[in-house]
Amino acid sequence: MKKINVPFEIKDLGTKFLTSDIWFTLHDKKYKRVLRPQRYSKISRGERLKEAENELRKYFPDHGRDTSFLRASLFNATNTSRPDQILQRDEYTYYFKMLPSEIEKCLFLINVNGEQVFSKGIQGFADVYKLWHTEIKDLNIEGRSKKDIQVFVPFKVKPDCYIPETRKRIFYHGSSKRFDSLNKYSYVTPYKEDAIKFAIPWSSSELLIKDEEMSNLGRPPKCLYFKRGIEIKDSKVYLYSVKGIDTISSGSNTGKIFPWNRITLKEASKENKSLKLEKKIASWKKELNTYNM
Repeated sequence: MKKINVPFEIKDLGTKFLTSDIWFTLHDKKYKRVLRPQRYSKISRGERLKEAENELRKYFPDHGRDTSFLRASLFNATNTSRPDQILQRDEYTYYFKMLPSEIEKCLFLINVNGEQVFSKGIQGFADVYKLWHTEIKDLNIEGRSKKDIQVFVPFKVKPDCYIPETRKRIFYHGSSKRFDSLNKYSYVTPYKEDAIKFAIPWSSSELLIKDEEMSNLGRPPKCLYFKRGIEIKDSKVYLYSVKGIDTISSGSNTGKIFPWNRITLKEASKENKSLKLEKKIASWKKELNTYNM
């Protein structure tokens, strides 16, 4: 299982796709190599959950009556597992795929106009995905709905990758100077390329092309193209990683708060191993050309 630092970008499946294109996500407060349905006796408020899941049992006649289900979401059709939502969560996010034979054993749920629609198996998946794609998707985009396709999984799954809880994530800070400690209340980001760009002395008024998509996310442009006559001097950039330090979300220069723009709540240092020089970049122009490619 691979540890990743930032979420996948959501890929719209469209209307024609393979089951191997489908990703599922599940959130948990603990690190787990394998995700297993738990016995109700081991779950906080397990009796209440057991009562809530009684309706599901008609779809799973052979499933143990004292065992719950894994509750996952379809990552390709989601509003609660978007990258910004995942980074706001303090818990672990697991990503996994399933074989067609495994999808056949799962139950899918979607809420349409206040009505719960249950459907099982691959055909059931196709039915609820079609409902989401035709009736729910645009509402999600416009922020008027927070409806996901829920997936009830009656067996254990092994995740392909995961994002750890916030405190165990790695953040980055770029600087034109080399140092052994990073001050409290310093800006950090989970994106390496953003940390490098933040270390360069430029302003949005100097940009030839403004990346509205990235700007709306509170992130610098994917590519830095400057107006004619604007020459930003090439220089070294030191890229540092920060880990094991508490951070909180911080506002961008627009005043909006985004979960990937963060500030540290205590000093990070090389001495206590919370600060590490990841890379000495001799030329930020060459480095960003590599990222842009």
